[in-house]
Parts: sequence; C-alpha cells; structure tokens
Amino acid sequence: MPPVQTLVLSAWEPELAPLRRLLRGSRAARDVALEAIGVGTVDAAVGAAHALARTRPRRVIFVGTAGVYPGATARALPIGAAAVAGELRLVSTATLRGDAYHPAPLVAAAETTPALRARLAAAAVDAVASVTVACPLAITHTAALARRIAATGAALENLEAFAVARAAAAARVPFAAVLGVSNVVGPKAHAEWRANHLAASRAACHVVWSLIRPRAR
Repeated sequence: MPPVQTLVLSAWEPELAPLRRLLRGSRAARDVALEAIGVGTVDAAVGAAHALARTRPRRVIFVGTAGVYPGATARALPIGAAAVAGELRLVSTATLRGDAYHPAPLVAAAETTPALRARLAAAAVDAVASVTVACPLAITHTAALARRIAATGAALENLEAFAVARAAAAARVPFAAVLGVSNVVGPKAHAEWRANHLAASRAACHVVWSLIRPRAR
C-alpha cells in the first residue's frame, strides 16, 4: 500500500471507533490509516511495528484510555478529559519496591515528538498538554501502589503507549499519544473504566480529529 500521512493506533477497536466514524465520508480519510494493535506492552509493540512497516506513515498517533493517579485530578485531569502525552515511562513495580532493577542498556523512558505534540495541543485547546504517563505491565488496582507510582511524577497510567513510542522510534517516525481519562487508578478503577471508557475514547479521538480534519478553503 502507498505511504499514509497519519497512522492512528489503539489497543483495541472501540478506542478507534469514534475517529473512524468522524472520518467516514471525509476527504481526510484517504490520508489516514487506523489500526487496533493489541492490549498490553508486548502485543502493542509487535502490532505497532507491523503496522508501521505496512503503512509507512509520516507520523503515528496512539489513542487510548488512561487512569489518573490520585492527586492528579486537581491538575485539570478529571474523568472525561483528554491529555496529550509528554514523557512516557516504563514502570516495574518490582523496581519501585527495590526488589529488581533495570539493566543499564534498557530504555525505560521515551518522549513524544515535541512538534507533533504541540500541533495536537494547539488543534484541541481543551486538551491537557505534556502529561507524564506511567506504563506498567499490569493495571494498578491498589491505592498504595497508585500512590507509589504517582510519587514518581506520573499523572496517568496506560499499558501500551510506551511500547508504541519505542516502535515509532525504531522506525524513525514522529510519534504522539492522546489519552482519554476514564478512571481513577485504584480499587474502583475497573468499574469506573467500564462506565467511562467510551466517552474517554471519544475525547481522545476528537483531539486527533481536530488535527486531521479538513479545513475550510
């Protein structure tokens, strides 16, 4: 297939569906590819690498949902808000406890491409910009661990964004991530996510749409 301007990836199809609907019948659709790549760090990395190789995009944007760490809601990140990611951190709870360590060559932090991040933030003025995102292997469900990760400076939690960032870096493609806030990280997270993930996905997709939608001539 010919190269596309924008590749938009998500963990699973419901997170892409709002953008797919917005693109239906739009002339912007010919310049955009959308693909669900799998849930979790490993499947997201593999899926993103395959999608990047197949579509050869000029830029890649990950959309998804995220939990907000306790205390971060006061920093303009209520449930339903959309955030443009800045730094993405691979998180190991064993490392946080001091029971393990990352070997020196392992990359544990990534940053979204500043120019693309700025364009998304400018296109959707209601989105929170340059948010730090923690990306653990599993969803945090205890209040104690949520507080521990929050103490590192992370505001949001998402499982796949770091993996997609690394795949984009390997392909040398500009990368950004937009996340809709669906829940507070902790014991009630899953129930809150079930109630809010569709609205959170819409919020994230509307930020991307603000960037790619056709402009009046």
